[in-house]
Amino acid sequence: MAGSQKQKFLMLLKILYERTDENHPLSAPQLIELLAEKGISCERKAIYRDIESLVGFGFDIMQSAAPQGYFWGGRLFEMPELRMLVDSIKSSEFITEKKTGEMIEKLQHLTSVYQAKELERVKGITDRPKNRNEGIFYNIDSLHYAIQSKRKVHFSYYRHVIRNGKIVPQKNHEFTVSPYALIWDDGKYYLVANYEKYDNFSHYRLDRIRQVEILSDASRPLNEFSKYSGIFDEDDYLSGVFGMYAGNSEDYVYLRCSTGCLEHLIDRFGNEIVCEEYGDDFFTVRIKASINDGLVSWILAQRGGVSVIYPPELAERVKGTLEGMLGQYRK
Repeated sequence: MAGSQKQKFLMLLKILYERTDENHPLSAPQLIELLAEKGISCERKAIYRDIESLVGFGFDIMQSAAPQGYFWGGRLFEMPELRMLVDSIKSSEFITEKKTGEMIEKLQHLTSVYQAKELERVKGITDRPKNRNEGIFYNIDSLHYAIQSKRKVHFSYYRHVIRNGKIVPQKNHEFTVSPYALIWDDGKYYLVANYEKYDNFSHYRLDRIRQVEILSDASRPLNEFSKYSGIFDEDDYLSGVFGMYAGNSEDYVYLRCSTGCLEHLIDRFGNEIVCEEYGDDFFTVRIKASINDGLVSWILAQRGGVSVIYPPELAERVKGTLEGMLGQYRK
């Protein structure tokens, strides 16, 4: 009898979690019918007592007046949050097609069967470019462990080549590095590490990393080659990095910008940047960033709305890139 009571109680909990929400409550007779389908008999008074017990245990079981019935109230994630998570997973290039489907299915189990159907917008996944490295999630786990334990890692790094008219991955290099952070940037996942031949940070795309091995050697202390001491400051680091390109130490950069580029500047640097008006349609801004190809590409992406005032070497790099691009068409 006790076993039967526990089974009824747990099945009632399962039905309320999976089959109800604020738009789909179930009345006591409906709950009795669903329990009967599972081979469990129950009286109406027992339903009321069990729901009262569930509420007493802390489960958020709500009662609806129209239509009359009971439903599971507060959930771990609300539907707008689940939709954002699903959309983020679908749009992420580094998550494989297979893993995308698996993760969305797991998210569907966090809500009712009715709301889960609203999350079944998986069609179109294959229309997006998706990574095919199924081992990436195991690599993420290994790299996180290495970062936390401050140990070096060794891995193979792959790049794509054209072979017989097809694009295929091919081992390009093997690295032993000190890992410090995993950073998401522009839909891609990167490992930030130090390759001991150089006194700077280097970046590695996680979708190109294979065969990760955690070594017994301790990671190189940050203060040996960077401004950080003990802890890697991800926010500070990202503020001076463009497109995850490695570069020299940060320097002050002065830019002359058209007012139409203001939103782009805010998107990249936040709204705390200090600007100074420069005529009716322009302003100047000072930022701190590494001089690298990523910064050059960002300036060019503004389509003439941003020009370099200082430093002169950055202005020359932008000019040289433009001349090189123009030279391709002059041929």
